[in-house]
This record gives sequence, structure tokens and C-alpha cells, in this order.
Amino acid sequence: MKNTILAVVFTVFTTLAVSAADRPNILIILTDDMGFSDLGCFGGEIDTPNLDSLAKGGLRFTEFHNTARCWPTRATLLGGRYSDRLGPSQVTIAEVLKPAGYQTAMVGKWHLGMNPRKDGPIQRGFDDFYGTMTGAGSFWDPYTLTRNTDPIDAVEEEGEDYYYTDVIGREAVRQIEAFAKQKDKPFFHYVAFTAAHWPLHAPEKTIQKYIPRYQGGWEELRAARYKRMLEMGIIDKERWPLPATEWNVKKWKDIDHKEWRIRNMAIYAAMVDHMDQAVGKIVAALKRTGALDNTLVIYFHDNGACPEHLGGNGYNTANNVLAKAKKAGKKVYVGDHFNVMMGGPMTYGSVGQNWAHSQNTPLRRYKMNVHEGGACTPAIVHWPKGLKHKPGSITLQRGHVIDMMATCLELAGAKYPAERNGRKVDPHESLSLVPVLTGGQQPRDHAYIFNHAGTHAVIKGDYKLVREGRKRPWYLYNLAKNRTETINLAEKEPSLVAALEEIWENRWGRKKK
Repeated sequence: MKNTILAVVFTVFTTLAVSAADRPNILIILTDDMGFSDLGCFGGEIDTPNLDSLAKGGLRFTEFHNTARCWPTRATLLGGRYSDRLGPSQVTIAEVLKPAGYQTAMVGKWHLGMNPRKDGPIQRGFDDFYGTMTGAGSFWDPYTLTRNTDPIDAVEEEGEDYYYTDVIGREAVRQIEAFAKQKDKPFFHYVAFTAAHWPLHAPEKTIQKYIPRYQGGWEELRAARYKRMLEMGIIDKERWPLPATEWNVKKWKDIDHKEWRIRNMAIYAAMVDHMDQAVGKIVAALKRTGALDNTLVIYFHDNGACPEHLGGNGYNTANNVLAKAKKAGKKVYVGDHFNVMMGGPMTYGSVGQNWAHSQNTPLRRYKMNVHEGGACTPAIVHWPKGLKHKPGSITLQRGHVIDMMATCLELAGAKYPAERNGRKVDPHESLSLVPVLTGGQQPRDHAYIFNHAGTHAVIKGDYKLVREGRKRPWYLYNLAKNRTETINLAEKEPSLVAALEEIWENRWGRKKK
């Protein structure tokens, strides 16, 4: 009892040490399966005026990292540990900030448990939740849609015009307006879009807007994005040479079904467009409620562009629409059906590796691989009251989704707990980015460690060590000079390879205790 009282007193003291007026609201916006150069403010041709505006008034990172896959990024982000799940010995940012006086809410993709009454957001510190439990699903009729702890049916509740991305924006606005009723309490808000993850679904009017932009194919798109990024000063030719085309990307001149493929990229762009529209509604709500000035908005992606092709039940994500279609005597076309144009509720397709390669310009590889194309995300930070950078700046500082825990702890004046439900909590592995946001620098020798789907990497100092399987050789790149991983230094620097390998082994490998 004595220890419990002391813990409560310490938490209250720590919280009060940072006054409510000074503590910012924190809004994390996460998008799904998007490429490095999709946004307009990162060189893309897709219309993203709202995110571009946040970038114009904020700070952009070009060396911000994730775990290269959906659910590990979510677990790592929320828990502040390299992980692919939220175990009983882990806590989330919401669980830590809530006792420190923060209001909490989440909307969108959870993907860290399938039972909303057992392992959903409500059990993990969020006071309000609207979203999907699983990793993907129809945008017209989302699979595992849930409000707080109760499963709901989108079409039954709202009709055939339901579109998930738009509703995520609407529900986020509802939560922001609820926060405003308690202006004396800051809030932590987690908005996790499923756009632009497959299936390719978007309103037809928006699809048609983008079809003319992709007539030249993926090679032309990649070249145009690279040129634009150079002109915008996001990258330079010396440090960011354009890598060779990935081995599995076909030549546009040799490909068939061009009209079908052009439409697929147009649908993808429309999905990003609607996500940006939803962000615009969220920002408008922050302005309307007087919260924008002291809200730290952090935007990034869960992994790089997605090369996957679908079949069957879409990796177990299309079960509800397949069952409904069967009952109605209809068919849902899952995967590459060249005689069926994608985008509508009876289709369930993806862009595949050809377009994904261009979406990731100028980085190598894709989602699931910890080369930069899989594990590096563009990031935008916007915080009028607290950000100490010239608006519109691009920082060369480094960051990772794992750093959200320590960043939130510092800004909230919160204490990371020793126990959760009577069980010892694992220490977090997070590094606060507050020094970067407030005009300082982070130590370059802090290591970031990657382990997903047989691909491994370590980033420390100027160097990145990466391999595509335990039995494959390590490759070494100097990211300070070669951000696009085109010059392998492993043979020239064997001692450095060994030192970085030791870091990886100590965290993930045979030497892990």
C-alpha cells in the first residue's frame, strides 16, 4: 500500500511539474502501405494540399523509420519497444498518458488483437474507439468494424454510400469536438488510416480525376517523381542516386492490359486523396476548437509501398463481403482480373510491385523488407507553439516510430510505469525526439534495430547494415553519403560489419538472453 501511495504521489507531482497550459495535445496520424514519394510535399503528383500545408508550416523528416510491416509498426509505435505484439508486460502511450491527465481516443486500424472486448484499444488506455480490428478490409464495408467494444455493420448502419476513409475523418472530428468539452485537459489522439492499403477502393469521381496522370506508365512516373524531388530540394543526386529498377518490375512497353493497370494506380491516388481530405477535416476541427496551436501533429506511414498481389479471401480480410456476396448470388473479384475494372465494392485488388516501385521513388525494395523502401517513411511534424524550426524546413535528423513513447512521456510530464495489472513492465527502448523538435540534435550513434520477415538491419552513426535472410550476406551502406543503398561497403569495412552485427545479435539473434 505504501508503495502504491508513493507511486500515485510521484505521478501527480510529475504531471503537475508540467502545467496543463504547457503540455501539448498529441495527434499521431498513421497511414498504411504508402510510398516514400506519394505526397505532394515529398515530390508526388497526388493532390495532398492538407498534408502539404502541414509540411509548409512545420518540419519534414526524410530519415524517419518504421518496422517495414503493419502490425509490428503499430506495436512498436504504441509500446515503445521493438515488438510485433502488445503483450501483458507492455504498456501503450495511451495507458501512460491517461493517468497523467490526458484524454485519449483512437480511430481507424488497430491490428493488434481481434477481440475488442479482450485485446482492443479500450483495454489499452483509449477512452473512445471507432475502427477495425483486423489489418485490412473493404472500404465500402469494413471487416471487423467496431465502436468501442461492440462490433458493427457499416452498411446496415449507414447504407451503401459508406466509405471508410471519409468516416475515419468524420469520427476523428467527433472525438476532437469531445476533447474540446474539457479544455483544461490535453488529449492524445491516434488516427490510423487504412488508406492506401489494398483493396483498391475509391469513389469513381475521384478515380477519374487521376486516370490522365498515369498514361505514361510506372517508369515515366518514377522519373518524374525523382526529377521533382531534386527540384524541390528534398533530395540531391549525390546522396540519393536513383537505384536500378527492381528485378521483378516489368517494362511498361512490354506489359499488357495497360488500361486496367492505369486505373489501378488512379484508384490508389484517389485513396490517398481522400485520406488527405480527411486530414483537412481533422485540422479544421483543431482550428475550430482552438486546439491547433498547441497540438503536436506527427504524420508518417507504417511501412513502404506494397508489392502484394491478392487471391482467395485476400489474406483472410474479405470474409464478410465474400459471405454477403454469396448470400446475394453475386461474386467478389479478388486479385488480378484483367476483365474487371477495380475500385467498386465487388472488387478486391492491389497495385502490385510495378506501381509500388514508383511509389517508393527513389528508395530500394518494398514493404516487408528492411531496406529503405520498406522501412523508411516520410514524416511531417506540425506544432505552431512548440516547434523551433523555420516553417517548411527539412531536417537531416533521424527518427523512428519507436520514439513516440519517449517523446510523449517528455511532453506530457508522464512517468513510465514499473507495473501493469500487477505485472512487471518491460522497459521501453524509445528515444525522445523533443530535442529535435525544439531546435537541437540527437546523438547520431543511437542504434535503430530492424527484424522482420527474415530481413535484418541496424542503423547507427552514418552506417546501415542490412541483409535479406540469416544465410544471406550483410551489406553495409554509408547513409550520410548514400541514402539509396547503392554502394556496398561490407568488404572494405569488415570490422564495422562485425560491430553492427553484434548489436543486431544482442537484440534479436542467437545471443539474445
